[in-house]
Amino acid sequence: MNIRRESTVLAPAQFVYDWHTRDGAFERLMPPWESVELLESDGGFENREVVVKMKRFGVPIRWVAKHVEAVPGQRFVDEQLSGPFKRWRHSHVFESLGNNRTKMIDDISCELPLSVLSHGVAGGQVKRDVSAMLAYRHAIVGHDLALLAQYPLPPQVIGITGASGLIGRALVPFLTAAGHKVRHLVRKKRPDWRHECCWDPEVGILDDFSDMTMLIHLAGESIAAPIRWSQKKKNRLVRSRVRATQALVQQLETTPHQIHTFICASAIGIYPDSTQAMTESSAAGEGFLSTLVRDWEAMCNPIRDKVRVCNARFGVVLHPNGGMLKRLLPLMRAGMLGRIGDGQQYLSWVALDDAIRAIYMMMANANLSGPVNVVSPTPQLQLAWVKEWAKASFRPAMVPLPEPVVRGVMGEMGHELLLKSQHVVPSVLNGINFEFQCPTMTDVCGLYGL
Repeated sequence: MNIRRESTVLAPAQFVYDWHTRDGAFERLMPPWESVELLESDGGFENREVVVKMKRFGVPIRWVAKHVEAVPGQRFVDEQLSGPFKRWRHSHVFESLGNNRTKMIDDISCELPLSVLSHGVAGGQVKRDVSAMLAYRHAIVGHDLALLAQYPLPPQVIGITGASGLIGRALVPFLTAAGHKVRHLVRKKRPDWRHECCWDPEVGILDDFSDMTMLIHLAGESIAAPIRWSQKKKNRLVRSRVRATQALVQQLETTPHQIHTFICASAIGIYPDSTQAMTESSAAGEGFLSTLVRDWEAMCNPIRDKVRVCNARFGVVLHPNGGMLKRLLPLMRAGMLGRIGDGQQYLSWVALDDAIRAIYMMMANANLSGPVNVVSPTPQLQLAWVKEWAKASFRPAMVPLPEPVVRGVMGEMGHELLLKSQHVVPSVLNGINFEFQCPTMTDVCGLYGL
């Protein structure tokens, strides 16, 4: 069985090859529908042996492969030593096209065990699965490396709070594959000192951070509650955002450091309930979330004249492995998702991979500061959004969630998260010609296999 895919990457061949050699590249290349875990990675890249654990139909499979025939800047080959195939050979070729362009070629030759029988029974499905994986890889590599090559950033030491969250889990491998050192700020007694250091949201960073040059603050209590917001939940939402940010900022004010860029998570919840388009310069609203986000961003003010600060105002971040999309996927697959309320409220969202690239733009573009709306350039009415998703997924979208039910069951949280109209446009990102990989919900479905 032979499977091949090629595409053009807007980066030099050596640049593309080097990206594949770094920590984080493996994670960036794995599609969200694959259950794959990297267990071991030993030796230099040119003869590295890799052990991964994958699952098929709930059954764990151990796969051992080795890099062979590596020619730096040009090619390398993965060969299976043991695993699910009788034979597996995956050639990665990077052919220079000049003018900072590279033809990236993946060429796989494989054979299933019990060849005659297994190829007839499962060969077609295996070929479709591998082809889908390669399509995903080429899409991710093409967008990641075009951005990294166009906006190069010298190696940084980057501290990240919330590295285990939805955004953080994707951002860390993106940054390490780009050649940066990432230090996870964690709240545990025995951190892994190789890449972790301790912090306390009430106090700040507890360990030495004198080598850090950038700080990305993503931590915060999940905005959703099981049913509705209690007063205790609202207090935790405020404290985990406002107080934690204040603690970090006070530390940056009083402690000698090398941090020149501070990117602090924020949210489009700062804007009022409106069908009018909101940009970074629009006034804040008056509800609970608007007040929370306004106070959260204000905590950054004391250091804005000393450190470049960007407030990343995230819309609803979409990815099948977390957040709203993960919760709604079972309903969509069952054909039980439809309009919420009258469906005429705007929904402003962003694909996870566009969100982490937007963070990188804030890191690499020294001219950016202040609020940056991290949303797709095509905000939609909620009903139009769910219909587009349903059409791309070949599902109906006819089961409504009436407004009285939302308000009766979920109260204030239901209004703020489901019924409030958020018509937000990414004016700052548009102004610097940021290229979105997923400007439409159809693109999201195509990339993530929804």
